[in-house]
Amino acid sequence: MDTSPEIVLDKDGFATVADVYKSLAPDEKAVFIIRHSEREDDVALETELTANGIQMAQDLGATLKSEEEFSYVTSGFVRTNETANQISKGRGEATSPKLITNYDITGNWFLKISADSLAKQATALGLKGSSIELMARWAYEGGYPETFYEMEPRAQEFMQTVILKNLSRWKRVTIMVSHDIFVMPLAVFGSQKKVALKYHEDYHWINFIAGLAVIADAQNNLRYIPVKGADSGVIDFLAIYMAEHKIYTK
Repeated sequence: MDTSPEIVLDKDGFATVADVYKSLAPDEKAVFIIRHSEREDDVALETELTANGIQMAQDLGATLKSEEEFSYVTSGFVRTNETANQISKGRGEATSPKLITNYDITGNWFLKISADSLAKQATALGLKGSSIELMARWAYEGGYPETFYEMEPRAQEFMQTVILKNLSRWKRVTIMVSHDIFVMPLAVFGSQKKVALKYHEDYHWINFIAGLAVIADAQNNLRYIPVKGADSGVIDFLAIYMAEHKIYTK
């Protein structure tokens, strides 16, 4: 009799990381590809997590406590390394894990231009939402071939050349910590565009420690579940704007 918990998607299309982890069959492996935790305002290589970001990562780790060891893969940025270390700490691991750096997940996987050029490209196109509006339009509607690779074949390529290539080297569960411009398209891809991340329509963007669970069975067949490590898988920029400007609806 299957006693694993049912995986429930919230209104935005995300399940909790903990529910997906607890639902895994013994012969399944999972890679949780998530955005780093809340960071300071800068976006440099050395940018650190906020105090809230540290707590968020530890709280996520506390929901994943078990006797088994995890693998931790990061982009090598300070904020992704810190996120992995704090998740490990929250799990109660006695020592800091050995972090595996993978440069395919730095955020440029889906881009034909540099990440630093995205905002300039959005401005040239007259998009007020800057780079995140540009990415949302591309992820859900396609287009912009000079800026982005085609999402689905590029995501499939990642699954084959990074996930499946390394799966046998990683432990049964891997936490992969990357950046929003990498994780957001994967969540859209893995959900078949069902997750509510249409910034160009609803001002939603991928939240910290949210992303996509990639689950492989014994034959390396893959399935995907969008996941959240906090209360929500999305940042609702419209709600934030209304709260900051004390705009209330009846």
